[in-house]
Amino acid sequence: MGALMAEDDIYIGPLFDLFNLRFGPEQKDIELTAGGVSEIKALQDEFEIFQEGRPFVESAKLLGLGGLNNNRAKNRWYSVLAWLAKVPSDQDGETGDQRIVNALIKNFARKSPLPCFMKAHDSRNSGGYGLKVVVREDTPIFYIDRTYLTISVPMAPKVPPAGKGKKKSKK
Repeated sequence: MGALMAEDDIYIGPLFDLFNLRFGPEQKDIELTAGGVSEIKALQDEFEIFQEGRPFVESAKLLGLGGLNNNRAKNRWYSVLAWLAKVPSDQDGETGDQRIVNALIKNFARKSPLPCFMKAHDSRNSGGYGLKVVVREDTPIFYIDRTYLTISVPMAPKVPPAGKGKKKSKK
């Protein structure tokens, strides 16, 4: 995410993976008593991890969605998640942060919540989602025929300041 993640951009994919595994479809093995979306639903029912007015980043911290191996990348990732409070969403009157929290609250209030999937889209593409958080029910993984609650957050590479990053021509 450019300016916020800096040289830790390489960790964005694995950080999305943490969310996607934690909130994904549960495995059906008998010996597994908790995991995936059913575990998160149980935690939400018991502890109300996602609450109106509580920033998504605080819930992400509680669930350990910043990883364990790189504190700098974790803290930068939490800065990205906090930044979503300044970003609009596809829902009128909700910031990106509020949109995520409200969608998760609604999802986990269902008897059978959808698994959740988080991804990024290019915020520079005005023909696409642009600079806003988008939440929808769809099938984001072509090889898994299952509907998810998909959260797409805007990202872009760090844009160099004017005059920087361009090679000067030699005359």
